[in-house]
Amino acid sequence: MSTERRAEILRAAREIAMRGGLAAISVRSVAAEAGIGASTLRHYFPTQRELHDAVAAALMDEQLDDLRIADAGLDPAARLTECLAQFLPQSDERIHDLDRWLALHHAVRKGEADPAPLAAMSARAAERIDAWLETLAEEGVLRDAPRQRHLATVLAVVDGVCLGLLTGTSLATVADALEVVDATVRHTVVASGRAP
Repeated sequence: MSTERRAEILRAAREIAMRGGLAAISVRSVAAEAGIGASTLRHYFPTQRELHDAVAAALMDEQLDDLRIADAGLDPAARLTECLAQFLPQSDERIHDLDRWLALHHAVRKGEADPAPLAAMSARAAERIDAWLETLAEEGVLRDAPRQRHLATVLAVVDGVCLGLLTGTSLATVADALEVVDATVRHTVVASGRAP
């Protein structure tokens, strides 16, 4: 199995996703974009779900960086907040970028879209956040609670502030959203007094 061919397939799938969203990815469309037969694609990705999972992971990994999470010389709450900020728009002018996120959730909920792409992206996001939490746990700076509870808290807050930004009812700016994320991290996830 050629890693170059697999990378070409993923590159083609990402191109399709950028044009039409993850829902536009199918074995046939990706095979055509990559200039290969569907049977060749199936050799690398036996199911459409595996293809969706791989593309979602690649897209999330392109958007999310570990930044300074491993720098134990910095405040652990600030490091985690910095990483989580990657889920928010980069500026107030970009809040509308969240419309696609909400539209995908809505379409899946109404049964109008395949839930696999959304599930794959959500799972990959959770994996990345859990890895950041694991880094902090290894430093001994997480509050005493199961890491999965911290993960659920962080995911709920990030989703909530994104929704708040979209509706404008509870959060007016990205800075407001970051304050909420930072307060949650400091008061419920990272233990005070253990920072360097």
